[in-house]
Amino acid sequence: MQTVLNSTDFEAARAVRAAKLNELGFVAVCMAPGEANAGHSHTIVEEMLIVQKGHGQIQIENDTFDLCPGSVAIVPAGKFHAVCNTGNENLEGVTVFNSNFDRKKVVLKNRKEHFSAKKASAKESLQDEIAALRKENKKLKKSLKKKAKK
Repeated sequence: MQTVLNSTDFEAARAVRAAKLNELGFVAVCMAPGEANAGHSHTIVEEMLIVQKGHGQIQIENDTFDLCPGSVAIVPAGKFHAVCNTGNENLEGVTVFNSNFDRKKVVLKNRKEHFSAKKASAKESLQDEIAALRKENKKLKKSLKKKAKK
C-alpha cells in the first residue's frame, strides 16, 4: 500500500496511542481491493468494526452484510466473522474489542473448526433429543399396556 501521511495523521495516531484504556483494545484495519481474511471466531472477545473508507462485506455466522463508510459491524463473542474488500479502494477502519480478559481462556477457531463444531453440536443435540423421545415413548407404551390390562 502506498500512502503519504500528513501531520494530522501523526497527531491522531499519537493521541490514540496515548489513550490509557484498561477495558478496550483497538486495531487499525486496512485491506487492499479484493483482499479478504480467512475469518475466525473466539470466545470471550466481542468486536466492533467501524468502517471509515471503502466498501466491503462482513460475514457473521451465516449472514453477509455490506460495509461502507460509517458502517458499524457488531460481532458478539463466539460468532464466526470474516471481512473482504469488495471495492476499488482500500477498506479502512478500526476494530474495537474488550481487552479485560485472560488471554489463556480465549478459544480461537478458524472457519472449518467453528462450523464443524457447530455441526457436531447440532448432531449431538439431535441425538439427545431422539434418545429422550425414545425414553418417553417407552414410558407411554408401558402406561398404555397397564391401562389395557384394567
